[in-house]
Amino acid sequence: MVTQVSSMALGDKQQLEADPIIVVEELTKIFRVRLDGDGFRERVKLFFKPEYRAVTALDSVSFTVRRGESVGYIGLNGAGKSTTIKLLCGVLVPTSGRVTVAGIEPHRHRKLNARRIGLMMGQRTQLLWDLPVKESFTLLGKIYDLDPQTYRANRDRLVEALGIGSLMETPARMLSLGQRTRCDLALTFLHDPAVVYLDEPTIGLDVFARERIREFLLAEKAREVTIFMASHDLDDLEMVTDRVLLIHQGRILFDGTQGELKAMFGGQLGSLEDTVKRFYREEALAQEEAQGDAHKKARCDEARGCEKTPGCEEAPERREEALR
Repeated sequence: MVTQVSSMALGDKQQLEADPIIVVEELTKIFRVRLDGDGFRERVKLFFKPEYRAVTALDSVSFTVRRGESVGYIGLNGAGKSTTIKLLCGVLVPTSGRVTVAGIEPHRHRKLNARRIGLMMGQRTQLLWDLPVKESFTLLGKIYDLDPQTYRANRDRLVEALGIGSLMETPARMLSLGQRTRCDLALTFLHDPAVVYLDEPTIGLDVFARERIREFLLAEKAREVTIFMASHDLDDLEMVTDRVLLIHQGRILFDGTQGELKAMFGGQLGSLEDTVKRFYREEALAQEEAQGDAHKKARCDEARGCEKTPGCEEAPERREEALR
């Protein structure tokens, strides 16, 4: 009887781990950007009668993340990484599509979602600037309504793991970038979040600070915390994450393991950085070829006055002239 109950509990646990904690379905985000105008007259006109252009930051993005999974989010500047994280956190509202985190839509249940997630974005700090670091821990413990025993246990574990014990009495404004980042990372994990979003967590740090943070993230990964990490430092992603998403111009181009990504090029590339560079170069070449073919077709059709594709035998003289 005990064995049967134990196996049922194990099955429930395995099912829970297999269920996705993040579900993104056809997620689209379009921003309205106000036009400035080129000259004085244009600017005066637009001041009284503003005009806007639509900028698509995300275009029908879909993916899922399982509980305890570590995922790297890779893309060039402006690809849509930070926009995705803001949508997952509930800071932004989707234009269309749907996103759920632990069964709720973040923008509809912001307070509940905030209790379940941790967020660290680049060099933005959660620390109280003029107060000792320990006061920031105390404040966040109150905000998340942690009971004293849980608060002390979590704080002590994080302080030890990130080596910030000697910094707790120091005002945040007196910390170096690396010290401040380690303190911010500890605050991000203080309330035992189920999901942690990291946007460029090691930007501007030296090699030793990055190594300390990587070791900490690997330990949290072993504790089955779900980690969703966007970074231009692909060495971080290679060490911490198992699966990667590649986004370009608001669209997901690849979703799979690092091994699967390298296998696309015969497994001949050593590092994740080399593989990603190769991927984006080939994607850029494919886009250039597609644009070139479309441009040639348009010129050819215009010269022949028809809608037939390039390569046909009609009006070869005019076709050759158009394509020169």
